[in-house]
Amino acid sequence: MEEKTIGQRIKETREKKGWSQYKLAKEADVQPSTISQIESGDRKNPSIDVLQKVANALSTTISELLGQKNLKEKTSLLFRKLDSLSENDKKFIKKQIDLLSQKK
Repeated sequence: MEEKTIGQRIKETREKKGWSQYKLAKEADVQPSTISQIESGDRKNPSIDVLQKVANALSTTISELLGQKNLKEKTSLLFRKLDSLSENDKKFIKKQIDLLSQKK
C-alpha cells in the first residue's frame, strides 16, 4: 500500500468538508496557488507556517496532515506497556534511552 502524500491528505480533508481549493485558501489565509501546488505535488515541502494555517482551517493537526494520525494512540499504548513493567525494567529502559540520546 502506497503512503499518501501531504497534498493528497489535504485534498481528501478539504473535499470531505465540501470545500474548493479557493475556499480552503481563503480560510487558511494563503494564496490559492499555494493550495493547488501542494495538492498537485508541485510543492512537496510547504513551510510549517502554511501547514499550520491549513491544518487550522481544516480543523485538524499538522501531525494528521503528515500521516501521523495514530501517533497519540501509539504513544498512549507505549506508556501503558511501560507502566506495567517492573521498576528494574523501567530503570533499564531509561538507561538505554539515555545512552541512545548521548549518541546524537
